[in-house]
Amino acid sequence: MVPHGSGRRVALVVIISGLVVVVATLLAYRSPAPAKGPASPATSTLTLALPGPFNGCSVLSPQATSTTSAVLDLIRPSAFLTGPSNVLYGEGGAIVSAELISLHPETVVYSVAPKMTWSNGRAFRVDDLINWWHSARKIQSVNGDGYRAISSMVVNKTSTAVTATFSTKFADWNLLFRDVEEAGTTRSCAVSQLTLQPSLGPYRVQSATPSRIVLLSNSEWTINYNRFHKVIITSATQIPSNGPKFFVKYAPVATRSLVTNLVAHPRYLGEFGDSSDIEELTFSPHGALTTSRPIRTALSWLLDRRTILDSLFGTFTFRPSIPTSALFSQGQADYPLPGTIVVPTAANSTLVDPTQDCRICAQEMLRHAGYTHSSHGWRDVSGAKLSVIIAQGPTALDRLTAQLVTRQWTALGVRVRVTSAVSDALAASMASSGAADVAIFDRPTSTTAWISARSWGQTPYIDSYPSGVRSIATNKLFTLAQGTFNPATAALTWLKIDHQILTNFWVRPLYTVPSLTEWSEPVANVVRSLSLSGLVDQVTNWGVAVPTTTTTIKPSTSPVG
Repeated sequence: MVPHGSGRRVALVVIISGLVVVVATLLAYRSPAPAKGPASPATSTLTLALPGPFNGCSVLSPQATSTTSAVLDLIRPSAFLTGPSNVLYGEGGAIVSAELISLHPETVVYSVAPKMTWSNGRAFRVDDLINWWHSARKIQSVNGDGYRAISSMVVNKTSTAVTATFSTKFADWNLLFRDVEEAGTTRSCAVSQLTLQPSLGPYRVQSATPSRIVLLSNSEWTINYNRFHKVIITSATQIPSNGPKFFVKYAPVATRSLVTNLVAHPRYLGEFGDSSDIEELTFSPHGALTTSRPIRTALSWLLDRRTILDSLFGTFTFRPSIPTSALFSQGQADYPLPGTIVVPTAANSTLVDPTQDCRICAQEMLRHAGYTHSSHGWRDVSGAKLSVIIAQGPTALDRLTAQLVTRQWTALGVRVRVTSAVSDALAASMASSGAADVAIFDRPTSTTAWISARSWGQTPYIDSYPSGVRSIATNKLFTLAQGTFNPATAALTWLKIDHQILTNFWVRPLYTVPSLTEWSEPVANVVRSLSLSGLVDQVTNWGVAVPTTTTTIKPSTSPVG
């Protein structure tokens, strides 16, 4: 239910002197007169625009996209879901509870609802959780990590609960048993599988194509009863000219064209936010040049990231800050503050913050490494040019970022050749193996640093974006953090790993990608989220805004430019 006159926090988009900018302001507007017969979510259709194309992969599959995982949250049972700020909360429903009852050994009890059934009429049972565990632990994916740590699952006498015992501690156990499939389900990544596989959640699938999925409210779902009857998920990137009455769109990358399109729809609201994605530059541990820490440092410090940010986002959105973390996106609670890490350079004893840019420092470091600069660029003692190969990720943002990096390095005397990768994982793999000196791609973060830090663990997987860097010290910290159940203590350990990655210049984080959430005025309770799953998991709590004479729009808490 939505309280009368409830306020919504937004960043209003306006045009000033021909430029699209964001302003935060207090104002009042008059809502349109209420239509005859007040709308109800139970009889209304919501159109939800998400990044496509869509597929039918299991959430455990390395090919599952963030959109796939988000949609599955609506049609599959989960122990925990993601809140707007990436904080996990228990879903209830089919998996009634998940309780950590012991740390020595780590033990979790999962209880299932006694009368919940799949869409094919079969009862949901603890056997579904056990089968999911057996399947997950065999999949060579980062998503199988926690399942491989479970040594046994024992069913109670009434078959209403199963006790999972871990052989090694896994602090992120609340990320397990999400989007569980019925035991024996045939899997593939074909989107048609969504209509063939049994569903169990607030919605069931009516139809599915790579560009459009239609969900209908599941009458057997006993919670979130006042939800939209139908949800049409579309991969359309623009708001339709005759926009649907109930419409929400999430763009993981805010662009000028999206903002311009939003301005053309005065009845639509929008808000910028920090996404859970980090656009980064990562160096190869096997490149002829980048095996050298001074060269990695110099190449990192040669870049003016403020100029890159302004070129990409400075004229139409808030100004993202220069990043200070390789593991956390800027909206996350454990994101380190600027200036908290300083190390001495190899060229002199001056303390320089490695998270900041310093071209003078970079030039001094190159000279200290034996390079000389002339009108022909930087050359080593043998006369060879300082040359790097960049593997760029598959998106338009990856390509544009690579262009800006190339432009700056070239202007400063570094020869650059760019090659394209068909996926972010492949771009990372090219740098990891030495096929490229540098990779530029988008790294997703999660509710914990475990996912992003897995790249530097001793057992990497292709969907964890392998770094090729193997450090006993880092892996020891990784294992320690994974087994630390106190969030504050774990955060300190993850930040130590972050410190090692940054100060060794294996990664130069370029920016946290700004996102844009848009919605039509009649939709209530839309909350800006750090991630796509955090937004989609709100769907069952969205409703129809109650028309009032005047509504106050609160100022956005986002930084403004």
